[in-house]
Amino acid sequence: MLQMLTRLMMVGVLSMMTLPAFAQGDVARAQFTSGVIDREPIDNIGSVIKVEYGEIQRVYFFTDLRDMAGSEVTHRWRLDDQDQAEIAFDIGGDRWRVWSSKRLMPGFDGKWRVDILRDGQVIESHSFDYLDDY
Repeated sequence: MLQMLTRLMMVGVLSMMTLPAFAQGDVARAQFTSGVIDREPIDNIGSVIKVEYGEIQRVYFFTDLRDMAGSEVTHRWRLDDQDQAEIAFDIGGDRWRVWSSKRLMPGFDGKWRVDILRDGQVIESHSFDYLDDY
Protein backbone atom coordinates (compact mmCIF):
# COMPACT_ATOMS: atom_id res chain seq x y z
CA MET A 1 0.00 0.00 0.00
CA LEU A 2 2.78 2.41 0.93
CA GLN A 3 4.63 1.55 -2.30
CA MET A 4 1.49 2.26 -4.37
CA LEU A 5 0.93 5.58 -2.62
CA THR A 6 4.59 6.56 -3.14
CA ARG A 7 4.34 5.61 -6.82
CA LEU A 8 1.16 7.70 -7.23
CA MET A 9 2.81 10.68 -5.56
CA MET A 10 5.82 10.38 -7.89
CA VAL A 11 3.57 10.25 -10.96
CA GLY A 12 1.73 13.36 -9.71
CA VAL A 13 5.00 15.24 -9.20
CA LEU A 14 6.29 14.23 -12.64
CA SER A 15 3.00 15.30 -14.25
CA MET A 16 3.23 18.73 -12.64
CA MET A 17 6.84 19.10 -13.77
CA THR A 18 6.02 18.42 -17.42
CA LEU A 19 3.40 21.16 -17.66
CA PRO A 20 4.76 24.13 -19.60
CA ALA A 21 4.86 27.41 -17.67
CA PHE A 22 2.47 29.14 -20.08
CA ALA A 23 -0.26 26.51 -19.55
CA GLN A 24 -1.36 28.27 -16.38
CA GLY A 25 -3.21 31.56 -16.46
CA ASP A 26 -5.12 33.19 -19.26
CA VAL A 27 -6.16 36.40 -20.92
CA ALA A 28 -9.69 36.99 -19.65
CA ARG A 29 -10.24 40.07 -21.87
CA ALA A 30 -8.29 41.88 -24.54
CA GLN A 31 -9.54 44.77 -26.66
CA PHE A 32 -8.72 47.99 -28.44
CA THR A 33 -10.27 51.06 -26.83
CA SER A 34 -10.15 54.84 -27.08
CA GLY A 35 -9.35 55.19 -23.37
CA VAL A 36 -9.04 53.56 -19.96
CA ILE A 37 -10.65 54.96 -16.80
CA ASP A 38 -10.38 53.35 -13.35
CA ARG A 39 -8.51 50.39 -14.90
CA GLU A 40 -11.36 49.61 -17.32
CA PRO A 41 -11.69 50.26 -21.06
CA ILE A 42 -14.29 52.91 -21.90
CA ASP A 43 -15.34 51.27 -25.18
CA ASN A 44 -14.45 48.60 -27.72
CA ILE A 45 -13.44 50.24 -30.97
CA GLY A 46 -13.32 47.07 -33.01
CA SER A 47 -11.05 46.12 -35.88
CA VAL A 48 -11.15 49.14 -38.26
CA ILE A 49 -10.06 52.62 -37.21
CA LYS A 50 -10.67 55.46 -39.66
CA VAL A 51 -9.86 59.11 -39.01
CA GLU A 52 -9.97 62.33 -40.98
CA TYR A 53 -6.77 63.48 -42.65
CA GLY A 54 -4.28 65.04 -40.27
CA GLU A 55 -5.95 63.95 -37.03
CA ILE A 56 -3.86 62.20 -34.43
CA GLN A 57 -5.50 59.12 -33.01
CA ARG A 58 -4.40 57.37 -29.80
CA VAL A 59 -5.41 53.75 -29.55
CA TYR A 60 -5.16 51.75 -26.32
CA PHE A 61 -4.84 48.00 -25.97
CA PHE A 62 -6.28 46.67 -22.72
CA THR A 63 -5.75 43.20 -21.22
CA ASP A 64 -7.27 41.60 -18.14
CA LEU A 65 -4.92 38.81 -17.04
CA ARG A 66 -5.71 35.96 -14.65
CA ASP A 67 -3.43 33.66 -12.66
CA MET A 68 -0.16 35.03 -14.07
CA ALA A 69 1.37 36.50 -10.90
CA GLY A 70 5.16 36.61 -11.14
CA SER A 71 5.20 36.55 -14.94
CA GLU A 72 6.27 39.25 -17.35
CA VAL A 73 3.67 40.13 -19.98
CA THR A 74 4.53 42.27 -22.98
CA HIS A 75 2.42 44.12 -25.53
CA ARG A 76 4.29 44.06 -28.85
CA TRP A 77 2.83 46.58 -31.33
CA ARG A 78 3.46 45.77 -35.02
CA LEU A 79 2.59 47.59 -38.25
CA ASP A 80 2.54 45.43 -41.37
CA ASP A 81 4.72 42.81 -39.58
CA GLN A 82 7.32 45.38 -38.48
CA ASP A 83 7.92 45.87 -34.74
CA GLN A 84 6.97 49.37 -33.57
CA ALA A 85 7.04 49.13 -29.77
CA GLU A 86 7.27 46.68 -26.87
CA ILE A 87 5.84 47.50 -23.46
CA ALA A 88 6.57 45.04 -20.64
CA PHE A 89 4.57 44.60 -17.43
CA ASP A 90 5.53 42.70 -14.28
CA ILE A 91 2.38 40.90 -13.16
CA GLY A 92 1.91 41.33 -9.43
CA GLY A 93 -1.33 39.46 -8.66
CA ASP A 94 -3.80 36.80 -9.71
CA ARG A 95 -5.92 39.41 -11.53
CA TRP A 96 -3.91 42.14 -13.23
CA ARG A 97 -5.19 44.70 -15.73
CA VAL A 98 -2.69 46.43 -17.99
CA TRP A 99 -2.83 48.61 -21.06
CA SER A 100 -0.54 50.30 -23.51
CA SER A 101 -1.19 52.82 -26.25
CA LYS A 102 0.05 53.89 -29.64
CA ARG A 103 -0.31 57.27 -31.28
CA LEU A 104 -1.39 56.75 -34.89
CA MET A 105 -0.10 59.57 -37.05
CA PRO A 106 -0.77 60.29 -40.73
CA GLY A 107 1.14 57.78 -42.81
CA PHE A 108 0.77 54.97 -40.25
CA ASP A 109 -1.90 53.29 -42.41
CA GLY A 110 -1.92 49.53 -42.54
CA LYS A 111 -2.53 46.37 -40.57
CA TRP A 112 -1.68 46.83 -36.89
CA ARG A 113 -1.30 43.89 -34.54
CA VAL A 114 -0.64 43.61 -30.83
CA ASP A 115 0.94 40.37 -29.69
CA ILE A 116 0.54 39.47 -26.02
CA LEU A 117 3.69 37.71 -24.85
CA ARG A 118 4.08 35.91 -21.56
CA ASP A 119 7.67 35.33 -20.54
CA GLY A 120 8.69 35.79 -24.19
CA GLN A 121 6.08 33.46 -25.75
CA VAL A 122 3.15 34.79 -27.82
CA ILE A 123 -0.07 33.68 -26.13
CA GLU A 124 -2.57 35.79 -28.07
CA SER A 125 -2.74 38.38 -30.90
CA HIS A 126 -5.29 41.04 -31.85
CA SER A 127 -5.30 43.27 -34.93
CA PHE A 128 -7.00 46.24 -36.56
CA ASP A 129 -6.79 48.13 -39.84
CA TYR A 130 -5.90 51.82 -39.66
CA LEU A 131 -7.13 54.05 -42.47
CA ASP A 132 -6.13 57.69 -42.59
CA ASP A 133 -8.95 59.16 -44.71
CA TYR A 134 -7.33 61.43 -47.30
